[in-house]
Amino acid sequence: MSTTQQIAEDFETFGVCLDDNKLLHRCKYLCTQYSIDGESLAACWISFASSNGYDSLTLDYLEHFERDQLAKEKKTNTKNMKNLRMYDTSTLDLLPDNNLDDEEDLLATYGSTRTPQTKKRQLTPDSGVTKRHVGSARSISAQFSPATLSPSVATPSRKYSSRTNAGCIVATYGDPSKASWKANPDFTPKVKLLAMGGDKPLTKTYKYMFEKVRDAAEALDDSIDALAEQIKDSLGIEEFSHLKVASNENILVVGRICCDSVGRLNAASVLLEGSQETSFGNTVPVDLSQLSEYSLFPGQIVGIRGLNTTGDKIIAKELVPGKLLPPCTVPITITNDTGPIQVVVASGPFTTTENLLYEPLTDLLTDLHKDPPHLLILFGPFLDAAHPLIVNNELGETHDAVFNRCIRIITSTLENSVTQVILVPSNRDVCTPMVYPTPPYEVGGNITCVSDPALLDIEGVVVALTATDTLFHLGKEEISFPPQGPDRLGRLTRHLLKQQNLYPLYPGPEGICIDQEQAEIYARLPYNPHLLILPSDLRYFIRDLENCVVLNPERLAKG
Repeated sequence: MSTTQQIAEDFETFGVCLDDNKLLHRCKYLCTQYSIDGESLAACWISFASSNGYDSLTLDYLEHFERDQLAKEKKTNTKNMKNLRMYDTSTLDLLPDNNLDDEEDLLATYGSTRTPQTKKRQLTPDSGVTKRHVGSARSISAQFSPATLSPSVATPSRKYSSRTNAGCIVATYGDPSKASWKANPDFTPKVKLLAMGGDKPLTKTYKYMFEKVRDAAEALDDSIDALAEQIKDSLGIEEFSHLKVASNENILVVGRICCDSVGRLNAASVLLEGSQETSFGNTVPVDLSQLSEYSLFPGQIVGIRGLNTTGDKIIAKELVPGKLLPPCTVPITITNDTGPIQVVVASGPFTTTENLLYEPLTDLLTDLHKDPPHLLILFGPFLDAAHPLIVNNELGETHDAVFNRCIRIITSTLENSVTQVILVPSNRDVCTPMVYPTPPYEVGGNITCVSDPALLDIEGVVVALTATDTLFHLGKEEISFPPQGPDRLGRLTRHLLKQQNLYPLYPGPEGICIDQEQAEIYARLPYNPHLLILPSDLRYFIRDLENCVVLNPERLAKG
């Protein structure tokens, strides 16, 4: 069970500081009471706090969290275990009929539930809102406050306006004293969109929800064979052994990590699934007890050296967690004459949970209007599907109207500057298809729209981008030994580089729809990027990992 120090470190990973002993001991009690570790508790709290608009951790909020989240989950799990019944060939006739006549069962089949009918709030225009006018910084905020917004939507956020860390530098890489934040106005960097796993990048919407199970299985199988070939070359072997072949000598096998049951992966539930080519798609349990350290998650493609004396279980002696790709060979064309390229990156949500005034985005655009960079990369969501005003249907205008206003204001603010704007979509945005890989936004004008994920060539510097919170998703599913290993964020990031994939987790969590065929084409890395940008709810960081500078800018509006 986690100690108070471990729990504090787990919450610190998510940017939550537990400096109150009462909170620490309460969290330790919850871990004991509900049989979870500190990492799982912290991940559940972040998800709960985001849904309820909590920007801090207090005893009252923790009590609400226990009552509405932990207690209900425990009750549901207990009920499911009581209703669990095993069947064999002699009792097949007792299997219940699965006719989905009830509407509730039909909704549950699609992973949904009936939404209770809530009384819509009466929306009235705010006559006190000023008309749109053209000017300097004030005009930006004025354009985000049209007269169509009700007082509930247009009330400024007190929490945001009273923050005390505005303009603070929270992370650096290199020597910031030598940095110049003035972009050379005579230099326009060339930006190219690169292909990833296929022959060309994703530039338009594709047909999703048409994926066949056989096609998805073939895509997953191909990904095992592709990485297995590289692992084989790096180890200097001719072929891998079959998973089910018994041997008294050490063998080397390859496959995908998966769980032997529905639930979270643990050390006793690890299976290795081979490809059709190497093992005819068979699976075999893996004994991890003789490994000094490991870090595994569902969907990870690994090589394992060990014993399989019976053909029914592999005793792992050594783990090969993928392979790093070579760097791109395209020369970097930035010179001393052109000067450094100034790039500003920001990730949505761009407004607080209290309103749709987009105050954080307004402040960002105000600064960029004064000192325009060469490139501005904005990651969605621009209109988050989880925003309370969206969930409660309290808008007085359409979703597209809100999104188009944001784009129009960004464009008008930077139209006479040297700044090139790049938009990266998010499947959390109500204005985009909720599928991964996510097609580009359909925006005209001088704005460049790319897919999620995407690969850019900026004067020879290869930049990999994704708006999906891969680090957070991996962190919730990963198991590692020792449990409190060093540099957890670095370890999670290395998984992406060694798996050569910007979303290697399979199956994905509820709430994200992954098209495996398209992911095999548009989410795989062809080479190691120079810069990898991974916006996440986890704590911000910037560091050099495996000859790649990795940046998590966190969210523009968080809490």
